[in-house]
Amino acid sequence: MASQIKTLRTLTIVGLFVLVCVLGCAGNARAQLENLYPGFFEPASPQVLDAVLFGGGFGSQDYGAVQEGFQLQQTITPYIGIVGRVTGYQLWIGDHFNNPLAPATATHEARLNFGRLEGGLELALYPGTTLYLLGGGDVGDSHAGVIEGDYSSWLFTHTHHPINFSFSASHNYENHVTSSEIDLRMVALSTANYMVTAGGGGAIFQGGQITSAGGQGGPDLGVYFRNWAFGIDVQAGYGNSGGFGQISFIKQFDFVESVLF
Repeated sequence: MASQIKTLRTLTIVGLFVLVCVLGCAGNARAQLENLYPGFFEPASPQVLDAVLFGGGFGSQDYGAVQEGFQLQQTITPYIGIVGRVTGYQLWIGDHFNNPLAPATATHEARLNFGRLEGGLELALYPGTTLYLLGGGDVGDSHAGVIEGDYSSWLFTHTHHPINFSFSASHNYENHVTSSEIDLRMVALSTANYMVTAGGGGAIFQGGQITSAGGQGGPDLGVYFRNWAFGIDVQAGYGNSGGFGQISFIKQFDFVESVLF
């Protein structure tokens, strides 16, 4: 009996010691986080709800696609927000097309339609730099689970020609293909009403039935109209699917709210 009491007392002391260490480390971690990101645990003030419309089209020698979507972003703290995204895809597939959903397979279907539902976090890593971490799945002609990460950073923002670096990667659990895109653009011209960007970028993909990496790339040109919060971008180039061209647009709505909690 005495030995059991002694053992219990020892375990209690050890447990209290571990608890104090954990709380101490958590306190230090919180303090360090507050030093790097002041007000990290405070609600954002004011709260902002962003609604984004986006879409575009892609055409190549092997296949064509159109996409359109809608995204909602709600700030929680100055550095964290929640994101929901819905995207619709239409893929045109014929005798001379490859199927992006099942690479290297022949098909005579004229068109595939599917939607992609994603949700996750928006992280403001530092001013001008944002990271989205998303996960979700497809409905329709695709039934894949997907994970995605989108990164964007503005460099040299205090110069006449800031540079934007962006990177996006996603993995499709149905065809097991990992795709990534990278873009580097410079502000070539900026006025009070609009901004012109020029640069280049490309995509690379591999996995599943794609045994060796494939991709495409080329120069791009974009225009963003400040008063309308509307941007349009065009790109052309060459890759595994032959010559290609694509166009994309984005329209943003910002709603400033009061503090929610």
